[in-house]
Amino acid sequence: MSRRWSERFNTRARNRLALSAIGEVMRLAEEEGAISLAAGEPCEELYPSRELTASLKRVIASDAQLWSYSNARRGNRDLAEWIARWMARDKLLPRWATHENVFITSGSQEGLHMLTEALLEPGDTVMVESPSYPEALLGFRKEGAHMAGIPLLEDGPDIEKMEMLLKNLNVKCFYTGATFQNPTGLSTSDEKKRQILNLAKQYDFLIIEDDPYRHLSYGNTPGETYLRISGDDQRVLYLGSFSKVIAPGLRCAWTVAPAQVMDVMHKLRIIGNLCLPELNQLAVLDYLEHVKMKKRLAEIRDLYRGHRDALVDALKRHAVPEGLEFNVPEGGFFLWGRINGVEDAEDFSRFAITEEKVAVVPGKGFFPGSGQGLDTIRMSFSKVTPEIAEEGASRLGRALRQYAAR
Repeated sequence: MSRRWSERFNTRARNRLALSAIGEVMRLAEEEGAISLAAGEPCEELYPSRELTASLKRVIASDAQLWSYSNARRGNRDLAEWIARWMARDKLLPRWATHENVFITSGSQEGLHMLTEALLEPGDTVMVESPSYPEALLGFRKEGAHMAGIPLLEDGPDIEKMEMLLKNLNVKCFYTGATFQNPTGLSTSDEKKRQILNLAKQYDFLIIEDDPYRHLSYGNTPGETYLRISGDDQRVLYLGSFSKVIAPGLRCAWTVAPAQVMDVMHKLRIIGNLCLPELNQLAVLDYLEHVKMKKRLAEIRDLYRGHRDALVDALKRHAVPEGLEFNVPEGGFFLWGRINGVEDAEDFSRFAITEEKVAVVPGKGFFPGSGQGLDTIRMSFSKVTPEIAEEGASRLGRALRQYAAR
């Protein structure tokens, strides 16, 4: 007998869950064998396979209790201490934050998921940058939160619009990708961070700072974190990740939070999956202890800078004459663009994949409200070698020309 499962799902499953727009583009691109300018993933050439294999062998050969449940429910303490020292050395932490405030997570997405579960009630308002990271928007929607978008300017969120919104809405928290943001590549200035922190005190909202691209700077050194600037206020919750600088398959990231938040995350961990694999965390720690991280990050930045410059140059020659406008970011993975004369970038994206075998991500999924960003696209250069950049940009230019003629 066929069951009518739709009648059995709860409100969350029926009304608040949605597929990732990026995932759908990636799926279609793979089916069509398209060149992907869509994947916001590290370049596989940079995965330290040999070094990680050596780390795994050393860890497995040790006396560590790898095959049992881990008793370190908040994550491996030694790894948390390494992260705290690293962040303190880079002047990213306030005085109150130590390794005791570092909670290891399975990717920063798990950290964000835990924070939304801990903080949000149905009907709460989350203030977000517009555009913003779509998987974060999906997470807020899952909890039944309303999202209020703040337009991004070159130096960060529009403060005037933010103040107007705060005067009219009771905001629970502000989610921000303050450094080389996904999707725009923009960074918030330290001065604007201070202004927003003052507003956070005045209107009593929390700040979730999602910071996976900090170490991928191709120009000037990134500014300070909201976390450090906030000092002893303890209203900033910070998400960091090794996915972009080591390898995403390890699923190793962290959250920096006050003790009371850590306690709730601990309870959620036990309910959700009891513990993380000790093997992954110990392998990451061993790798970090054997690699010269400063040199390694310089190598990563050099390769991505070359990828960015090659794609920018190719797009200027092939796609800009066909109506594409885009920014050139100082870091991160992404180019954010607008297509003159295109009213439905989602339709164009499907056309480009099926007709010219090149994939870009339509921009509307990065906005909290409907009807926004309909002429925008996101492109990623992280996995795009100079050779692929030339062919991908050429295909994109042809797709724009053919779509306009259609």
